[in-house]
Amino acid sequence: MSGSLSQHREVLAESSSPQLDPTTALVSAAQMQQIEAEIFAAGMPVAALMEKVALAVFRRLQQDFPQASRVGILCGTGHNGGDGLVVGRELILAGKRVKVWLGKPDLKPLTADHARYLKALGAVFVAAVEELEDSDLLIDALFGIGLNRPLEEPWAGAVRWANASGIPILSLDLPSGLNDQTGQPWGCCVRATYTYVLGLWKRGVWQEAALPWVGQLRRIDFGIPKWAFPEQEEATPCAILPHLLRQPWSCFPPDPPPDTHKYRQGSLLIVAGSTTYAGAAVLAGLGSRASGVGMVTMAVPSELKPLIHTALPEVLVHAGEGIPSLPSLSDKPFQAVAIGPGLGKTRWLLLEALLRDWAGIPWVLDADGLNALAQMGVERLQEKGIQAILTPHLGEFRRLFPEIPLEDRIEAARQAAAQSGAVLVLKGARTVIASPQGKCWLNPASTPALARGGSGDVLTGLIGGLLARAQGSASSIDEPVLSACACAGVWWHAQAALQLVEKQGLTGVDPVRLAEHLPRALHLLKQKAKGSPVG
Repeated sequence: MSGSLSQHREVLAESSSPQLDPTTALVSAAQMQQIEAEIFAAGMPVAALMEKVALAVFRRLQQDFPQASRVGILCGTGHNGGDGLVVGRELILAGKRVKVWLGKPDLKPLTADHARYLKALGAVFVAAVEELEDSDLLIDALFGIGLNRPLEEPWAGAVRWANASGIPILSLDLPSGLNDQTGQPWGCCVRATYTYVLGLWKRGVWQEAALPWVGQLRRIDFGIPKWAFPEQEEATPCAILPHLLRQPWSCFPPDPPPDTHKYRQGSLLIVAGSTTYAGAAVLAGLGSRASGVGMVTMAVPSELKPLIHTALPEVLVHAGEGIPSLPSLSDKPFQAVAIGPGLGKTRWLLLEALLRDWAGIPWVLDADGLNALAQMGVERLQEKGIQAILTPHLGEFRRLFPEIPLEDRIEAARQAAAQSGAVLVLKGARTVIASPQGKCWLNPASTPALARGGSGDVLTGLIGGLLARAQGSASSIDEPVLSACACAGVWWHAQAALQLVEKQGLTGVDPVRLAEHLPRALHLLKQKAKGSPVG
């Protein structure tokens, strides 16, 4: 287990390397504009860069839309429109029929040049957007990054028509009308089938609010030189991709050595369950089982003891009359504690006891553990010097941090982590993980199949087990390791669900099946990574 902790630290350190990682960084409009300015200052003509971008888009378009023989382009007046016109030129040269709608005639000079040449090649320029109705594909080349207000006419009317047309829409860089920072639509917004993000991922397209608008995402690499990338900023979030993790299991403790034993694989205490919510304790235990942690003890009400012994015969049970009874830390040297699933009305009393006596080991707080903390105040964690991972869904987040706005989930998670001093896991369709130091990660792939009661309990046990395994190899644990365990747990949990959806459909991912599939999911991910690059 000695390699485990160093692996955790290395992975998190690499995510904050001196330069942005183009495959994982989620940049702002200002950062992308800075990169472009560096390229232009070095001598790259704007026209040449437009050619590189559009040719890369054209190559990808041929793969994604091979049957599109009639293409309509909604063209803006700026360089986003110019990109669309160069794509249109290549489509005509490839034998496709192209129609173009220009919202306004006052094009930028370079865009006007491309429009003139495209017309000479035989493209049809239409006066009314409705004349594009016989297209197989619409290209949204109206607005790129930097839009800061709702669309006006004639753009808004064109967008409404395109959305209602039923024709597949390909947006260049981001759907026109989308906030490139928050992912919220400014008002009227293109509902894309595909979005080809140019150069680097824009953070807005990965936000949860953008999901109804962006469709399938593709990053179009047009060869940005390494020297053009700015230094990595703490505020630049990263997508959790296998490339970030280097290999899918690099944030996980390695396979145990031949001479190991259970106490070297970490010891986890789970404080969970009540008569009403007995299943939550079982599901948290199943999640911890999948993590490979060596020992699990569960503190539950005595009524749940037979259920725990039946569902999890390997687990030690510490039971109390009507309330989970906490074992003594001196008797059981736990490396981590997971608190909250299904505690019900006993949550306040238990959290008070934990705050008093259990500050020396890292915590994972979920569900009723978070609800109790919201009543007490999140500042109690820092007052007691507790290292913690908080895993709220939207409602729990609002109770914990009522003053933090949620329009920008990335910024909200970052503020909450700074305020609480804990690693914050803001759960959702695109879960955000933030550290108190300002680093931020986003899980880009999930499934609505996880929107079922109990999925979060499995995640709590899984993260708790990973944390105990990491802590089991060291006398102390630091924030990068907590962040690594949170990222690994969230990513693994989602990947397992995606595999089950592929096999059994959206309704086949109940929490028990999910927990049971976690080990197999990780094995498959390892095999896939060994065979070829993933991501």
